[in-house]
Amino acid sequence: MNGALDHSDQPDPDAIKMFVGQIPRSWSEKELKELFEPYGAVYQINVLRDRSQNPPQSKGCCFVTFYTRKAALEAQNALHNIKTLPGMHHPIQMKPADSEKSNAVEDRKLFIGMVSKKCNENDIRVMFSPFGQIEECRILRGPDGLSRGLLFTYRGEVC
Repeated sequence: MNGALDHSDQPDPDAIKMFVGQIPRSWSEKELKELFEPYGAVYQINVLRDRSQNPPQSKGCCFVTFYTRKAALEAQNALHNIKTLPGMHHPIQMKPADSEKSNAVEDRKLFIGMVSKKCNENDIRVMFSPFGQIEECRILRGPDGLSRGLLFTYRGEVC
């Protein structure tokens, strides 16, 4: 890709927004675009800035979204923990932004305390099913097999 795509185009549906740390605070979107474009056309770059400064100063990190998922992963493979930019002491850190991890199991796991020790997994499913599909429901039990009154649920949907 040559990076000359019309910016009214939208990125692919499976494109990933990446968080990038360990970039020089002096770098603008222009320098960052030059860094990232060898891996594919860049849709958007947002430098995180400290708004309490006048003018706002870069925090040394940014978000970058490529038009394709492939380009984002290629950039991550080439840069993350590998390339150190001028004036920096540590290599670039590049990973999917938190908003991209919404399907991770740990992000969907709910811990519920103070559950009656008389409740079983089915009781909990009935109680929480109006709020979304429950993938897994597990009551924590002691060595004697009795309920400890705590449980974890994994929901397929977020309420």
